This record gives sequence, structure tokens and C-alpha cells, in this order.
Amino acid sequence: MACSVSSAAPEPRTFQPFQCSICQSRFTRHENLKRHAALHARSPDSSLSCDLCSATFSRPDLRVRHMKRQHPDEDNQRRRNLSVTSSGSSRKRARGDSPALSPSETSDGSYALPPIDQDGGDSMLGSELESTSLPLASTLEPSRSESGTSETAFIPSLADFNFHQWSPDALFTNQHPSRQDDWYPSDSQISHGCQLFFDHVAGFLPFLHRPTFETHETSGALLLSVLALAYQYGEDPDSGDEAGSGQPLSIQCFHRARAFIATEEERVDESLHGVTLVQAYLLLEVFALMYSTDNDASYGFKTHSKMISLARAAGLMQPTPASPTETEDLEQLWLTFAQAESAKRTLYAIHQIDTLWYQILSIPRSLSHLEIKHDLPCREAFFTASSSGEWAAKQLLAKNQASPVPYSDAVRRLLSGAHLDAIPDFDPYGTINITHFILSSAREVSGWSTMTGTLSMDRIEPLRASLRALGPYAHPQTPGTSQTPSVALWEATWEAAMIDMQSWSPSHTGGIIANSLDAGLHQMTAMAPSFDLMCKSKIVSTIQPHVDWFLRYLDATLIPDTEAPWVILYAYKAFMIAWQLLHGGAKGCMQVVGVQDGNREAALAWAKKAFGRRRNWKLGKVVVSCLDELRA
Repeated sequence: MACSVSSAAPEPRTFQPFQCSICQSRFTRHENLKRHAALHARSPDSSLSCDLCSATFSRPDLRVRHMKRQHPDEDNQRRRNLSVTSSGSSRKRARGDSPALSPSETSDGSYALPPIDQDGGDSMLGSELESTSLPLASTLEPSRSESGTSETAFIPSLADFNFHQWSPDALFTNQHPSRQDDWYPSDSQISHGCQLFFDHVAGFLPFLHRPTFETHETSGALLLSVLALAYQYGEDPDSGDEAGSGQPLSIQCFHRARAFIATEEERVDESLHGVTLVQAYLLLEVFALMYSTDNDASYGFKTHSKMISLARAAGLMQPTPASPTETEDLEQLWLTFAQAESAKRTLYAIHQIDTLWYQILSIPRSLSHLEIKHDLPCREAFFTASSSGEWAAKQLLAKNQASPVPYSDAVRRLLSGAHLDAIPDFDPYGTINITHFILSSAREVSGWSTMTGTLSMDRIEPLRASLRALGPYAHPQTPGTSQTPSVALWEATWEAAMIDMQSWSPSHTGGIIANSLDAGLHQMTAMAPSFDLMCKSKIVSTIQPHVDWFLRYLDATLIPDTEAPWVILYAYKAFMIAWQLLHGGAKGCMQVVGVQDGNREAALAWAKKAFGRRRNWKLGKVVVSCLDELRA
């Protein structure tokens, strides 16, 4: 069966699926991409200066970009001169009149990156965890020079960020979408849309601070992005809440937001504005890939690359520096806290989406966990406090708690075997990022074993143990309490990771990279782990409890209007495992939802009903069509 999967995989020598998000170079193997990416993170040396102004640069490519943006006329003339000189030099070298340039030096005076052997040779692991002896925590220390001092990674500047480079809309048109009209949502549409967003979307994208969110002070790009997602969950008030009126308004807001992005990008002098623009990019990416029924997947992935580059340039990876002057103004303290926590949660949301593309579509990650210098998220109760007084009261009640720890430090402690009780109190929203990191590292460090269908446990057991230790934090509520949208997302992420930690992913092993979530869902249908493989590898008993969790969740969630759209991806993967087990004759694989052994018709009818509740959204529609393929 493994042979049939391998035959569907693309040729590794002719296909280059891994792309650098900084310079767009492509590679056949993920480890070569990681090795190449390390070249972009070298310590800065501001020894390169502009010949026309006083600007200095740490890298030659930054100086080249500066010339293009700030001195375009001189740059064009310089390139024309170099072109003539270069062609003449080439003729001289051909005659042997002069030595060739150094391999690392280009004709325009900049330096090219050294070539990478894409067909083999020494390779770097595609994870931050090195393939060295355990404990794994020791591999997470920052790199140090021979003198013992920490090397400072290059930190880009917002002033040097080129918004026009890799523009997502340049993929489709030379003009910005919807620039031809002046449409803008009405006050009633804005008010109702924001209410819908915080009621239905903020539970799985919890980075906007609802108590201080003012529509008249919010950038147009961000506000329209909020409304694009919001009206996936409600109707247009200006149409009398007519059934189906919300979807067209949602699409209109999406395209109008893309037009506003061009205007917003011109204001690059404010770091706070950079954060709001990153938030707008994130919401537009989620819409393009998970809600849009048009062919917007390319726009979404292009936006993802640009969003992460902008996040770096805007300083989002670093904590907001404390104010140099103390203040006794409680309201100001609260606002400062809200801004810092909002930026932090935005970065965590980006990290989650970035790892999601890797786990579902096998697209290489663009963001390392070591780049995140923030503490773990604070408790949701602090972030959702409705006033400065309520926030201060909750802070006082928690004043005896230990200081929070940085995210990377929490990961280090967990991998070293420390109990989570030793980590200061944090919101379980942070467990999603830790869960994603562990699962991604498991895939990159150990690889999938095509012989047994499971991960190689000799190197993966510490990661597996750490993931199990997260279980109580991913299921924080006591029996009998109501399940909030946040809790459902924590649980679903952890349960999905426990399944992936045990079961074989044929598409990921075969190097198949999907170009959309639609394609990813169809791959789950066509390449689900087989019954024989799961039984021979004896993983059925270990994954059945986690599959049962998703079956019960689907059965009990009658109105999934606060559910993260990517939970559908997790749930469908779990159902496909249950379907394969039932089809192969396993006992009790779907009894938790009342489907008797071997009854395929009942299993499909149940799945059509459960996923049919999600047909209002694109991914739900795709899953239902995949179920029709199973029936056929």
C-alpha cells in the first residue's frame, strides 16, 4: 500500500516546493530551505553605506532595495552603466584578459548567497530542535559566538520594509481591487458587523481588544477585514436581515479591504499602525483560504508571506518596551496593557496559522518559535476586562503569582521534563502554540516511518511525553461546565495533535504539498491511513480515544457558529480514520455516536448530518462533497 502512495508523489529532483519567504528562492528539500534561511539571520554589520545619502545597511540586498526606493533615477542609470561594463568584462574574461569575479560577488557590487546543494550533502534539520542527544531542551539555547556572547539576529526595520514587493494583488491585476468605486459600509452595517465578529470570530482569533475597539478610530483596512469575516455569521441589516444577504456583503468587504490596504501601506512611520496592518492581513488571509468561494488561495498564501515579513519589520516579534516614565493614570495603564497584549496575541495567532499550513498542507513554516520573544498570553479574564477598574481588581487578586515566562522558555521547560505547574499561570490559548510546536518538531526531527506507519519513537518519545503533559491544560474545564469557543479550540487542537503523533500521513510523507484547503480535504479522502496499516502498526487502540472525542464533538455541536473553521479539518481527518476502521471491520470504532460495526450507510448518513451543519461555510461544503465521493 505504501508503494501506491509513493507513486503519487512528485519527483523530488524536478519539483521545488519549498520557498524562502525573504528572497523567494526555491528548494527541493525542507532542510535545504532551513539552511538557506540561516543566511538571512546573520549578525548585522552596518558597514555598507549609500553613496548618495548617509544611510547604512547591514546587508547588501537592503542597500540595493534602498537605492530602488529612494534613488530610482540614479539606480537605473547605475544599472545601465553596470550592464555595459559587465558585458565588456565578460568578453575580456572570455579572452583571458582579466580574472573573474569572486564566486560570492555579483557584477553590481552586491554579494550573492552561496549555492546550496539541493540534491544531497550535509543537511540541516527542518526544525529548531537539532538531531543531537537528549535532553532536547539543551538545543533551544540561543546561538553564541566563540567569545561566549549571544549573537544578535538581524532585526528588520519598518522604514526599510518594501510594501510593493510580492504584492498579493499584483498576482491578479495591475489595479487595486474595488478602487473604482467609493463604497463603504453604513454605520448600521459596521455596528452590527463588529458585534457579529466579537460574538462569533473573536473566540478563535482573540487578538482585538473588545472593550477599547473603536470603529471610528480603527484603520479602514482592519475594519473592513473584520466585517468580511463577521458577515459570514449574520445577515445585512440594511437588507432587513434577509436570508443570504450577509454573504454578498462579506465578499464586498473583503474586496474593499484589499483596496484600502494600498492606502494603509503608505503610512509606515507608526509601529502601532504596523500592528493593525498585520492584523488586517491575517484576517484577509483567513477569509481568502477558509471562507472565500472564489479562487483566492493564491492571494491568501501571498498575503501570509507578506504578513510575516511585515510583522518582523514592525517589531511584532519583540515585546513592547516599557514606558520610561511611570504613571499613576489607571486608564492609561490599562490601555498600554491592552495594546501590548493585543500585539502579543496577534503574533500567537500568526504562529498558529503558520504551523497549520505545515500540518495540513505540508507547506514549510515561515516563522520559528525562537523568534517569539513574548511571554505566554495572560489569562483571558484580564484581556476581556470591561473597564480599567475591573482589570486593576483582577490584577490585584493575582498579584502573588509568579512573573510570566517567555514562550520559548516555557517550551524549553516542558521539553526538559518539568511539570507545567512549574510554569507561571498563563492562558490555555498558549497551549495551542506549544501543541503546534511539538507536533511540527515531531514531523521535522524524526520523520514518518513508512515501514511501521508510526513515528520513530527512539527520538520522538520526549516530544510525545510533553504533548501528553499538555492534556490537562488543553481540557481545563471541570465536568458539567459549558464549553466556550476558546475551550473547544484548545481541546480540538490537542486531540488532533495526539492523532497525528501516532498515525501516518501518506500525503506528508510523500512530499505532496496542497495548494488550497479544498485540495487538502480531498487528499484526506483519497489518502487516509488504511485499516491494514493501522492494525499492523498497532496504533488503533492509541488513537481511538482521540477519534472518539471528535465524533462526540461533532455529534454534540448542533450550532457550530463560534467554531474555528480549521476545526473542520481536524474533525474530518478523525472521521476518515473512523471510516477506514469501520470499512475494515474494526469493532466499536463509531459506537460512541450510535453507528453499529460495519454499517457504512449509517456512518455516511451520520457524517452528512454532522458536517452538513457547517454547509454555510466553504470548508463545510467541501467536506460534504468529499463524503459524496465516499458514497460513490
